[in-house]
Amino acid sequence: MLALPQGATLIDFAYSIHSGVGNSMIGAKINGMIVPIDSAPETGDIVEILTSASSKGPSRDWLSIVKTSEARTKIRAWFKKEKRADNIVAGKAMVDSEFKHWKRPFTETQRNEIVATVGQRIGFMSADDLYNTLGYGGISMSKVSGKLHDEFEKTIVVPESEVKEEIRPEQVKTFAPKNIKSNGGIVVDGESGCQVKFAKCCNPLPGDNVVGFITKGYGISIHKHDCPNFVMMMSNPENAGRNVEAHWETSVSEGNSQDMYEAQLSVYVYDRLGIVADISVALSDMRVFLLQINTTKSGNGKTVINLKISCKNVEHYRSIVSRLRAIDGVEDVTRGFS
Repeated sequence: MLALPQGATLIDFAYSIHSGVGNSMIGAKINGMIVPIDSAPETGDIVEILTSASSKGPSRDWLSIVKTSEARTKIRAWFKKEKRADNIVAGKAMVDSEFKHWKRPFTETQRNEIVATVGQRIGFMSADDLYNTLGYGGISMSKVSGKLHDEFEKTIVVPESEVKEEIRPEQVKTFAPKNIKSNGGIVVDGESGCQVKFAKCCNPLPGDNVVGFITKGYGISIHKHDCPNFVMMMSNPENAGRNVEAHWETSVSEGNSQDMYEAQLSVYVYDRLGIVADISVALSDMRVFLLQINTTKSGNGKTVINLKISCKNVEHYRSIVSRLRAIDGVEDVTRGFS
C-alpha cells in the first residue's frame, strides 16, 4: 500500500509508483469510474492509472497541481531531460512577462544579456541554461525576480517619448552631470555670455571650429563650421545674413573649464554577449557620464550602438574613442549618430 499525504492527487499516486507511470499517464479511474487526474483518492479507494506509450509526457500545469515534492521533482526531471528547447521558450516567456511589469521596452538581445548576467551570478553558464531551468521549474521566478529587476534597472531606461516603434531602442540607466552646458562658453560677434543653443545635429565641442546661425524664434544656434545641416541652410538664399561669427571662450578652448558638453558617437560592433556592458564599464572607468545608449541591428551579425555622453572637449572625445575602439568586438567608432 502506498502512503500519500492528505489531498495528494492521482498524479502524485502515479509518480509514487514509478516515474515512467507518471510520465505516460493519460487518465485514471477510482473504483472503476474515470475521474479527473487532479482528483484526490480517499482511503480505501481502488485506483487505476491509465497509461499510453504514445503519451507526450506530463503537462507543465501538473507542477501546480501535485502535492508531493517527489512528484514535482520527477516532473521537473522529465522536462529538464526531454524538453530543453520548449523549456527555453517557456523560460523566456516568463522573463518577458516579468520585464513587461516594469513598463519599459526591451530588445531580445538586451533581455538575454540581463538574464546571462544574473544567471552567471547564481551559477548558470548561459542565459539559455537559466531559461531552461525556469521553464522546467527547477528554479522559481520569485527567486530570481529581484535580481533580474536590479539588473534591469541598471540596464534599461527609455523615456516613452524617445521610443521609436520600429526600432525598440535599449537604454542603459545613467546619471547626467548637472553642469553639462546647454549654452555659454561661446563668444558671438565679440560678445561673451550670449544665450545660445548647441545644435543637436552636430553637437559641437570645445576645439571644434564653430559658427552661429540665427534661428527664427529660438535665438542663436551653434554649429560646427562643417556641419552638413549648416552648410545646407546657408546654401538657401533666404538664409543669407543669418550666420554670425562665433568661437569658444579662451578658458573653455584651453580646457580650463569644468563644464561638460554633450557628444554623440556611433559604435559599430560585432554582436556578442556582454558588449554593451563592456562599453558601459569602459566609460565608467574613464569617469565619463553615459547619458543615453540606443542599439540598432545592422545585419550580418552586427549592431550599431549610438551613445550620448558627457565630454570636456575634442581631445577628451578622442581619448574616449581610442578606449572604445580597444574593446573586443568593436569595429569602428564615428562621431554623431548613425
